[in-house]
Amino acid sequence: MNRTKHRTTIALAVAGLSLLAVACGREDNDPAPAAAAAPTTVAAVAAPTTTVAAAPPTTAAAPVAAAAPAAPSAKVGESALGEMLASADGLTLYGFTNDVDAISTCYSTCAEAWPPVIVDEEWAVGPGLDTGIFSTTKREDGTLQLVAGKFPLYTFGGDAAAGDVTGHGSGDVWFAVALDGTLIPGDALQAAADAPAEEAAAPTTTPAPPAPASVASTDLGDVLVDADGLTLYGFTKDEEGSPTCEGDCADAWPPLLVDGEELPEGLDPEVFSVVERPDGGLQLKAGKWPLYRFAGDSEPGDTNGQGSGGVWFVVDPHGGLLKNAG
Repeated sequence: MNRTKHRTTIALAVAGLSLLAVACGREDNDPAPAAAAAPTTVAAVAAPTTTVAAAPPTTAAAPVAAAAPAAPSAKVGESALGEMLASADGLTLYGFTNDVDAISTCYSTCAEAWPPVIVDEEWAVGPGLDTGIFSTTKREDGTLQLVAGKFPLYTFGGDAAAGDVTGHGSGDVWFAVALDGTLIPGDALQAAADAPAEEAAAPTTTPAPPAPASVASTDLGDVLVDADGLTLYGFTKDEEGSPTCEGDCADAWPPLLVDGEELPEGLDPEVFSVVERPDGGLQLKAGKWPLYRFAGDSEPGDTNGQGSGGVWFVVDPHGGLLKNAG
């Protein structure tokens, strides 16, 4: 009995060892599958970069200002003659019948009284004029004078404002120039004055001419002015009430003349009167002062003569001199 038990124990022990060996053999020969390795990410290969050379900086060209058009040396003007050629300032342009074949013959004192229209090579004419009738002629000093048709062009020293035609017909050799470059006939002014009205107008009352003197406001206060609004002055050397400004003085200080001894309508006889000049002309007075304009005044309100030489002063509305004005 004990021997049998012993054998059984041995057998069980052997069997256990065999099972253990089998188990061990499996572990060595059949290992459990390893965990799958995490996929590796292959870094993307950067594309080769191409180095672009920077363009050299450019300097923006400064904008070129368009050249201003040349001021017209001649344009269409208006006067009592109708339309005619005028300077850039509107002064009437004249032709000289002694100029033959577009060559100027007016020099020295002639050119002082009749200044030629001098231009440069970029001369231009205004709208409404045919450029084709214009040209230039070279004067003795090398300057260029504008020509219309066959006539070199001039202004006249006696014209003071646009539209003046005081030189027209002068000496029967100076005439205003038409838009086509021909000379306007000398009798054109008279013809225009004699032209009948196109329609009989209803009779109207002729307005009274403006008073030769009135009151206007200036920087110096209220002063007497002429019919054109130009300031009137008194001359302290006329203290006896008689005009003493003659000759060259009267050229610079033109007297305010009237047509007759009777005081013009619209003037206060308590302020104004008429006095005879040494040359026989009749001059208006205010208070005791004969009245004058000043050649240096060109616009209403100008008082450029005030205090001139310490003897010329503007005149107040009551006929007194404003010596302390301004």
